[in-house]
Amino acid sequence: MIVINQNAKTFFKSWLADLPEFIDRIEIKNLCFDSRDVKPGDVFVAMPSVAGNEAQYIKTALESGASIILAEKRYTDEMVGCSLIIPRLPEWVGQVLHEILGRACEKMNVIGITGTNGKSSISFYLAQLLNELNNPCAVMGTLGYGDWQALTETGMTTLPVDKLHQVLTELSEQHQAIAMEVSSHGLEQGRLAGVQFQAAIYSNLSRDHLDYHGTMKAYGAAKARLFQWPSLEFAIINCDDEFSEQLIKQTSCEKIIRYGQSQSADLKFDVTEIHNNGMTVCFTWLGQEQDVELPLYGEFNAYNVAASLACVLQMGFGFKESILALSKVKPVPGRMQKIKSNKQQPLVLVDYAHTPDALQQALLAVKRHSQGKVHLVVGCGGDRDQGKRALMGAIALKYADKIVFTSDNPRTEAASKICLDMTVGLEPALYSIELDRSKAIASSVLEANENDLVLIAGKGHENYQEINGQRFYFSDESVAQEALLLGNKA
Repeated sequence: MIVINQNAKTFFKSWLADLPEFIDRIEIKNLCFDSRDVKPGDVFVAMPSVAGNEAQYIKTALESGASIILAEKRYTDEMVGCSLIIPRLPEWVGQVLHEILGRACEKMNVIGITGTNGKSSISFYLAQLLNELNNPCAVMGTLGYGDWQALTETGMTTLPVDKLHQVLTELSEQHQAIAMEVSSHGLEQGRLAGVQFQAAIYSNLSRDHLDYHGTMKAYGAAKARLFQWPSLEFAIINCDDEFSEQLIKQTSCEKIIRYGQSQSADLKFDVTEIHNNGMTVCFTWLGQEQDVELPLYGEFNAYNVAASLACVLQMGFGFKESILALSKVKPVPGRMQKIKSNKQQPLVLVDYAHTPDALQQALLAVKRHSQGKVHLVVGCGGDRDQGKRALMGAIALKYADKIVFTSDNPRTEAASKICLDMTVGLEPALYSIELDRSKAIASSVLEANENDLVLIAGKGHENYQEINGQRFYFSDESVAQEALLLGNKA
């Protein structure tokens, strides 16, 4: 809800021509984007609905006293005489919100981060780097928004357009930059309208969200929208990813910085050492070379760090000072997060890997950090892309030594059915199924020895399980910690 308290004609004349006469004497109070919030005298903005419920929302708003309806088209006869039809409504709304809320994007550098995997990690590393370089940076994404160490949770990667602009206004008061995760859903649905991105970062493209986009081509096209943003000054692109060249051809941005391990990279890196506490990475930039110790696990995390470092360098910070800031970086919650243990216990990591590619990359990474066996606890979410389940099951069997398939967020599906989908065609003797996620985690942790590594995949930072429409508190980190404490006492 956005407070207006103004004559309707006075308010709308800056953005719309040929206004109907009926608005001349209407005084409007608020712009409402949720029909349940509408009160007499409010304007209801009927944003396009994925579910196609615009007519019902409009009816509810009118019954609650809405004086004006804003919509892309006439959804119901009840709109006659009280509506303004605005083609490409989300784009128009974004521009209006940017203007009336104080043009927040002009007060800080807005960096959009997109890709299937790594968005949260890149945003956190970038925020840490910029903060260390005395350039206060907020984050906004899957884990919430605000300072990276004190986030306000939202439960979604990209906020609705009205809430997003309100949060940007709030954050612009104390920050000079914001690292913002940009989801394909948000781009497709126009939730980023009105945001003035200075930079765009691309991590990778692999199978995910096909229940929504339908095809990988459509999914990639949605991601590419960020790189066609009119305000972009530069783009940071993972040149080792297969989709990168296609993305570079599609971008409208002239300044492109490539990062990766290949010779074509502007910022090149090599992982020179893997150890139990992380890795050593050597970065090369404009003829300069420097090693840095990182308390992070997995080569893909080196890519995430490289993306954030490339952005900082392009923003004008020096190579040496940026590497020094990088040496102080800390892990991201739920992303290859190490659970505290003693030397006689296995290394236990919690990770958000919930796609085939992310799971494969995570397992390939942890194998290099483990001297013994790799134990895996994994499941798949219900009511989502069913095609990835068997793929993830096969990947688990190929790269892990001991596997327990379990529940994730089954939602309205039976966890047993999801696990069966994951294990179709697999030899039963090579895995086990334990639908109770707590028991699955505990048994894996307690079975592993001091040279082993336990990867708990799929939920990462999430502190709930969603079952039959209800959310119950559940934390992989807490359950793993309890199992380690129990093992320590044994």
